[in-house]
Amino acid sequence: MPSYKVLIFDFDGTLCHTKDSILYSFNKTFSQHKAVAPTEQEIMQAVSTGGSLPEILPILHPSLTPQVLMNWVQTYRHIYSTEAGHYTTLFEGTEFVLEAARKAGIRNVVISNKGQRAIEEALVHFNIASYFDLVIGDNPEVPLKKKPHPMAFLEVVAPNYPDISKDEFLMVGDTHIDLAFGNNARIDACWAQYGYGNPTLCLQEAPAHTVQNMAELHALLVADNH
Repeated sequence: MPSYKVLIFDFDGTLCHTKDSILYSFNKTFSQHKAVAPTEQEIMQAVSTGGSLPEILPILHPSLTPQVLMNWVQTYRHIYSTEAGHYTTLFEGTEFVLEAARKAGIRNVVISNKGQRAIEEALVHFNIASYFDLVIGDNPEVPLKKKPHPMAFLEVVAPNYPDISKDEFLMVGDTHIDLAFGNNARIDACWAQYGYGNPTLCLQEAPAHTVQNMAELHALLVADNH
């Protein structure tokens, strides 16, 4: 049997290449609110923090008040949902890895600080929703603390797999927030180096594994199966 029995994936920069969708949504959000948009570098640097949208927007536009911030969040999410989704693509090999995991009896989960609806829509769009037991995103109706806090693992994921030990879970993510989540949950973490994370911060979290692409993640799982 594989060493890992549950894979916990981040979404942006791990399963899906969402950079173009993110840039489009931020630029149009700033435009609609008649503000000067930040540069691509500034946007992706903020995204690399791994924060949720209500945390990222004040980095890019510090003058936002709490009330105005939520208006901007709604604007961004509407744009992302209705216009920007077609700029998103799966990283090469994503579906192959998910299918290989399923055939090996490994379960798949998504935990992201991204909005729940956007994640679910993308998984359906790419016809990969059926590969996942659980999808946990930023959802006001389910007030879980965001990564890197381990609440989602401790209160949702682990109880869903009561017969699986902590050393059989693997967190796969591209930012230091994902890797810190793994450390805080006391499970192994794999750094998806091909994503949007800050390399220095990610290395500080000392991930158990590092992969350059989905093919390397598959090789890791195959190696664990022998």
